[in-house]
Amino acid sequence: MDTQKRKIPVFLILLDLVGAILVAVGILGALDEGSPGDYLLVVAGLVLMLPLVLHILNRLQGRR
Repeated sequence: MDTQKRKIPVFLILLDLVGAILVAVGILGALDEGSPGDYLLVVAGLVLMLPLVLHILNRLQGRR
Protein backbone atom coordinates (compact mmCIF):
# COMPACT_ATOMS: atom_id res chain seq x y z
CA MET A 1 0.00 0.00 0.00
CA ASP A 2 1.23 3.50 -0.76
CA THR A 3 1.99 5.23 2.54
CA GLN A 4 3.62 8.23 0.88
CA LYS A 5 1.61 11.41 1.37
CA ARG A 6 0.87 13.55 -1.64
CA LYS A 7 1.58 17.18 -0.90
CA ILE A 8 -0.26 20.08 -2.48
CA PRO A 9 1.74 23.32 -2.64
CA VAL A 10 0.59 25.91 -0.12
CA PHE A 11 0.58 28.58 -2.84
CA LEU A 12 -2.11 26.68 -4.76
CA ILE A 13 -4.24 26.35 -1.64
CA LEU A 14 -3.97 30.08 -0.93
CA LEU A 15 -4.78 30.89 -4.55
CA ASP A 16 -7.85 28.64 -4.33
CA LEU A 17 -8.94 30.34 -1.11
CA VAL A 18 -8.65 33.81 -2.62
CA GLY A 19 -10.54 32.61 -5.68
CA ALA A 20 -13.33 31.14 -3.56
CA ILE A 21 -13.68 34.43 -1.68
CA LEU A 22 -13.87 36.38 -4.94
CA VAL A 23 -16.51 34.01 -6.30
CA ALA A 24 -18.57 34.33 -3.12
CA VAL A 25 -18.38 38.13 -3.15
CA GLY A 26 -19.23 38.20 -6.85
CA ILE A 27 -22.25 35.92 -6.44
CA LEU A 28 -23.55 37.91 -3.50
CA GLY A 29 -23.11 41.13 -5.47
CA ALA A 30 -24.80 39.65 -8.52
CA LEU A 31 -27.77 38.61 -6.41
CA ASP A 32 -28.02 42.11 -4.96
CA GLU A 33 -27.36 44.46 -7.88
CA GLY A 34 -26.05 42.50 -10.83
CA SER A 35 -23.44 44.99 -12.04
CA PRO A 36 -20.84 43.82 -14.59
CA GLY A 37 -18.12 44.08 -11.94
CA ASP A 38 -19.77 41.33 -9.93
CA TYR A 39 -19.67 38.96 -12.87
CA LEU A 40 -16.02 39.83 -13.42
CA LEU A 41 -15.32 38.89 -9.80
CA VAL A 42 -16.91 35.49 -10.37
CA VAL A 43 -14.86 34.89 -13.51
CA ALA A 44 -11.63 36.07 -11.87
CA GLY A 45 -12.28 33.84 -8.86
CA LEU A 46 -12.87 30.81 -11.05
CA VAL A 47 -9.67 31.52 -12.98
CA LEU A 48 -7.74 31.71 -9.69
CA MET A 49 -9.21 28.38 -8.59
CA LEU A 50 -8.28 26.62 -11.83
CA PRO A 51 -4.56 25.91 -11.09
CA LEU A 52 -5.36 23.72 -8.08
CA VAL A 53 -7.89 21.69 -10.06
CA LEU A 54 -5.39 21.22 -12.89
CA HIS A 55 -2.68 20.22 -10.41
CA ILE A 56 -4.91 17.57 -8.86
CA LEU A 57 -5.99 16.25 -12.27
CA ASN A 58 -2.38 16.05 -13.46
CA ARG A 59 -1.38 14.11 -10.36
CA LEU A 60 -4.29 11.69 -10.81
CA GLN A 61 -3.37 11.14 -14.43
CA GLY A 62 0.26 10.51 -13.45
CA ARG A 63 -0.72 7.67 -11.10
CA ARG A 64 -1.95 5.44 -13.93
